[in-house]
Amino acid sequence: MPMPAPSVPEVPATAQPPMSIKLQGVTKRYGSNLILDNISLDVPPGETVALIGPSGGGKSTLLRCLNCLNTFETGQIHVGPHVLQPDSSGEIPGPVRQQVRRLLGMIFQDFQLFPHLTALQNVIEAPINVLKKAPDEARERGLKLLERVGLAARAHAFPHQLSGGQKQRVAIARALAMEPRGLLCDEITSALDPELKGEVLDVLEDLKREGMTLLMVTHEIGFARRAADRVVVLAGGKIVENGPPSQVIDAPQTERTRTFLSRVLG
Repeated sequence: MPMPAPSVPEVPATAQPPMSIKLQGVTKRYGSNLILDNISLDVPPGETVALIGPSGGGKSTLLRCLNCLNTFETGQIHVGPHVLQPDSSGEIPGPVRQQVRRLLGMIFQDFQLFPHLTALQNVIEAPINVLKKAPDEARERGLKLLERVGLAARAHAFPHQLSGGQKQRVAIARALAMEPRGLLCDEITSALDPELKGEVLDVLEDLKREGMTLLMVTHEIGFARRAADRVVVLAGGKIVENGPPSQVIDAPQTERTRTFLSRVLG
């Protein structure tokens, strides 16, 4: 009688390799407005991609489609092993949404911290209630994550007691607490003073060095030049340029990119 195959323990998300992201022919409309026009983009595992371009070009919508906060009309999105494709009702099935949001953390411009919870409570709330972590385990990991983003001493501070840069670093720790394999960052430094921007960008550079897959909407051209593996210019719902920073930022190939950069860089 054959012996049963041994069970394979599940590998924690933190020990798993980064994942790839792929968009194929993605189109998104708001009424008669075409926001994403047949977008195709590959993000290999562990790559940092900076999405730049004029306001209204579709950058934030693209991130929201990746995280299932927005639906889209046509095309497919691959997030690791999962495929996002609208069903007959135009929605992404609930189980797929949940799996993708486990893999892809998202950080917003306006922090979205719970004002009645401390920094530590903000970080551990979802691991306890969504991942069903034991409170002591979640607390221990939460403190380590706050230490990682330089906020161990502010663990018991409430959001109104924190600077903008500190709030954003708490938001990063909260996203990491869900053990994602990639992060989506939507203009997360745009509301911060220059000195505070540096605090947040330093954390992102650390995550890049650790191999996290990062897709960032940003107007921080200097950061994109320094830290991104690739820069993608999105304008009018289309990708107008896609390449390494040395090409896209320093020697753009299209007039649309040159115009945008001349306005941003002065």
